[in-house]
Amino acid sequence: MNKLWVISDQPECAYELIGKAREFPGHITAYLVGDRAAGDTAVSLGAHLVKLMRLPENTVWEQYFAVLCEEAETEKPELVLVNATKRGKTLAALLAAKLDCPCISEGQKIALVDGKLQVQRIVYGGLASKAMTCPSLPVVITVAPHTFDKPEAMAGHSGEVMELAPPAAGSITLVKRKGKDPSSVNLAEARVVVGVGRGFTEESQLKLAEQLAQVLGAEIGCTRPISEDFKWLPEERYIGISGQQIKPDLYLCAGVSGQVQHVYGVRDAKVVVSINNNENAPIFKVSDYYLVADLNEAIPAIIAALQS
Repeated sequence: MNKLWVISDQPECAYELIGKAREFPGHITAYLVGDRAAGDTAVSLGAHLVKLMRLPENTVWEQYFAVLCEEAETEKPELVLVNATKRGKTLAALLAAKLDCPCISEGQKIALVDGKLQVQRIVYGGLASKAMTCPSLPVVITVAPHTFDKPEAMAGHSGEVMELAPPAAGSITLVKRKGKDPSSVNLAEARVVVGVGRGFTEESQLKLAEQLAQVLGAEIGCTRPISEDFKWLPEERYIGISGQQIKPDLYLCAGVSGQVQHVYGVRDAKVVVSINNNENAPIFKVSDYYLVADLNEAIPAIIAALQS
């Protein structure tokens, strides 16, 4: 494997992908959205060449695929790792179609086995994993944020940072770009997360979770219905296969049934503690500790014990 590409619209995720790319022999080119400092960081982590991508003023970021296709004709990358954000997934599909090569989504484990690239990915909504062997290259693989750890800097490593030419507008013209309301949610970096599920039958009950989170110094996460159906919490707090994937030291959840789509998002938590009044709740099967109890009684008792 001679040439590897990393493509990401988020610098932190680019760093994680560079760490994975370092496991393979070859020249690493990183395409990322960021400033010169982000480019220098990417070089220190192992990239040989960094090409900075700006958010285009007159079209969408995904249109960079046309620029990347032109570069691929001469560079001929063999492995392309793309950050699996909404924009990244779209770009990966467009790029793979143009290169006439496979596009594997949500890669979990990527390794060379007997000289061939093998990729493991989650299937059936997290119920199973599937190992795939790529008989030929190139191949494009999307990788969810925080699948891999950010690597340590490589002492003495050098590389080049440059700007990538912006894409033409093409058939898509950007009319307006509006940022989301600022949020202090940072589930990905939280060491402790309190999870809220459908067992919370009224929005007013969220005060219990908030009080518990305050005592623990935790962030609050939730299942999909709490965020998307009831709108009790912002979507940034939704944990699951299509939401946030977290790796806290402690995940303490209450009223969470334990559907596979949610469990997928907390599978890397070091310790899982759950509270549910249903002794047969599926969440108990993936919990290190669990309590069969009414959350309205259990949470105040836990808060009182922690405070004392």
